[in-house]
Amino acid sequence: MSERFHWDGSHKGYGEQPGFAGARTMWLHRNNASTTLRRDALTRCRYCGLLMEYFDRYDHLRIPMLPKQIPSAAVPARMRWHVMGGIAFPGDNRQTMCLVPHPAFCPMVEHEDDDLSLAEARAVFRKKSEELIAAGFIPDLRPPRCEEEVAEQHVEDVEGVRHVVAYSSLLWLAPGPVETIQCVAHASSTDERCKKLVWEGEGSWQEVEIPYAPGRAGQQVLWAGTTMWVYGLHALYTAEFNRWMRQRCGSHAPGQSYAPDAVPPQWVTFDALRHDEYILRQRPAGAEVMQKSPATLPGIALGPKRTACANTGCRNGSAAPVPEGWLCSQCEHRSARRERTHQKWVAPPSDHHV
Repeated sequence: MSERFHWDGSHKGYGEQPGFAGARTMWLHRNNASTTLRRDALTRCRYCGLLMEYFDRYDHLRIPMLPKQIPSAAVPARMRWHVMGGIAFPGDNRQTMCLVPHPAFCPMVEHEDDDLSLAEARAVFRKKSEELIAAGFIPDLRPPRCEEEVAEQHVEDVEGVRHVVAYSSLLWLAPGPVETIQCVAHASSTDERCKKLVWEGEGSWQEVEIPYAPGRAGQQVLWAGTTMWVYGLHALYTAEFNRWMRQRCGSHAPGQSYAPDAVPPQWVTFDALRHDEYILRQRPAGAEVMQKSPATLPGIALGPKRTACANTGCRNGSAAPVPEGWLCSQCEHRSARRERTHQKWVAPPSDHHV
């Protein structure tokens, strides 16, 4: 194609003036795994003001990257990412250049790692951010608490109830109550965001143990070992689960519609420490509780009787004879560790004589 035209066929000089760009059409190919338009992916971090580009991740979440590739040898292996079909995957795919996440270099967050090889690069980004602030950029008044919070800034602020959704052993924090989650697809009929809902009656409530938070902070919380209520989608087929994670209604389900996202999906990985205010400790009113095990068919032998772990929410079991109240090895180890933590922080201190 001639150098006078863009890749999409629009003329480079048509309608372009200083500070303006001519109208250009963008669309998604039907084989594209991502539903994010690249023109909508470039934005500024609201904490530091630096440019970053969002990509859909392999696990249905989103990740902001530095807007240009850098040599793979310049960053640790854990920070290297590559993009395939519009989806971001960990690793450099054996390439000399790679993408790196913006949260790893955002100057407004206190990084947990103390990698000296990244100190120089982080100092450069800190200087650029200070220059933007001096030029008039106003950062968010509340600094981010961790790198995950920097990556999740694309999610709109949600006030009120936010339910936790479970699938297999994974937990996600929804943008609101499950029965009010709105489709994010761009509706061609209204040229706006689709107003239909994702929930179509599937799923049910279940009580699970609050997940153990890693690190020293997780060992000191007093709610460890207690339970919470989550909305389980375990019975869904893969296609239906993908529809939920893409936050699409039945009309805009993946494979049935090639409409782009009007806004990005708003799921985030559930973190018990950061999302403590959304933990639902009481059973929802009128909630239909999920059965712990499927009903067996009479007259059909399905193998030896399996005893489930006594810990609520655990799916481990044993076909061997076990005593009543049996805990699997994982839950037994976790229970002992939490008991020691409670003994340390709840038990009254012993008297010491000086």
